[in-house]
Amino acid sequence: MAQNAIIGLGNPGDCYQNTRHNIGFWLLEELAKSRGLTFKSKSKFNALTASLVMQEKSYLLVKPMTYMNESGRFLKSLLAYSNCPSESVILVHDDITLPIGGMKVSNSKGHGGHNGVRSVMHALGTSLVRLRLGVGPNPNALNSLASYVLSAFNSDELEKLNDRKDYFITALLKIVDEGVDSAMNLFNKNLKTNTP
Repeated sequence: MAQNAIIGLGNPGDCYQNTRHNIGFWLLEELAKSRGLTFKSKSKFNALTASLVMQEKSYLLVKPMTYMNESGRFLKSLLAYSNCPSESVILVHDDITLPIGGMKVSNSKGHGGHNGVRSVMHALGTSLVRLRLGVGPNPNALNSLASYVLSAFNSDELEKLNDRKDYFITALLKIVDEGVDSAMNLFNKNLKTNTP
């Protein structure tokens, strides 16, 4: 039986745990925690996965254990092995164009300059449904983009994200339950409502 995949982007290793680039990992971990799920290693595919069943449908939660710029490297083979069609993928990742706590649901072929998204799109050869979580904007233009997305959230930002966690999960499950168009209509109608 075919299942869908929800992929969170991030970098492996404890040193990246609370960085902006790892917000995709963070949300999948919070979703798994809320459902009593545990991630298990799929070392053959360099990924951690967990299985979520909702509305009699099965979803594979995936955290690629490659570095961000190579996020798509093992995904095609993992999805084929797990019987997950590429067109059923939902991608969760950071977005510097949205403020901390902001969120947008997208369904497009563009990667917006995000190297992890670019890698996944290149590997799967398809447009992707994406849940984009705000980590920006960079307050200091003198800092490089790479330095900014690899920087850790401060305590105020972490508190804001934790306050928005349930809202993010609700949006993700809306995509799962009712499809991307319904989620876009609900959550993107007024982007101002998607910021704290």
